Amino acid sequence: MPNPLLKSGRRRPIRGGRDTREEILVAAEELLLRRGFNGFSYQHIAVRLGIRNAAIHYHFPTKEDLGVALVRRYRLRFLAWTDEAAQCASAFDRLVAYFQTYVDHLDGRLQICPVGIFGAEFDAIPDRMQREAQMMMRDVYEWMVRTLHDGLGDRSVVFSGDAHDKAMEMAAAMQGALQFASIAGRERFEQVFRQITLELRPASAAGDTGPAIAA
Repeated sequence: MPNPLLKSGRRRPIRGGRDTREEILVAAEELLLRRGFNGFSYQHIAVRLGIRNAAIHYHFPTKEDLGVALVRRYRLRFLAWTDEAAQCASAFDRLVAYFQTYVDHLDGRLQICPVGIFGAEFDAIPDRMQREAQMMMRDVYEWMVRTLHDGLGDRSVVFSGDAHDKAMEMAAAMQGALQFASIAGRERFEQVFRQITLELRPASAAGDTGPAIAA
């Protein structure tokens, strides 16, 4: 299942030449994941694409406009992914599919995902970006809460306490494990992945070591 927070590889149809706006967003996304929002400029994008800064300003008059477009892009991608994830056999499988998206970032040598970047830079990004980032986090959080409730309903998931608290615990653990892996190695991330999924398994699955991380 595709990672909702990584670029899909699909671009809008190009008619009459290159789709400059889309190319700008793709380049900006790659720079964001590697440098953070405040770690790149329009000049970095211009050099990558072989265009002038003015061409970027035409589509995104300010860097804040570009940042807002990037966050909205992530939000729409995540919402489209949840529609695909709904086809999973159980709520547990949907959660594992979401956890797998963190593995995709790790394997791509991007030891931080957009949620982590916007969280780390939150006080330093423009106000409109902050609001969009808060809505993106709300989308992810509310989906996790709903999926945990669904898991209780289809008996594929067990947990103690409130679903809201559990969702926050899981999100924080996965995000922290992703960043920790950049220092301690992939195996430390895998420990967190295994433990989270193991704790979600019902007693009827005793002896099951949980899902393996997809290669």
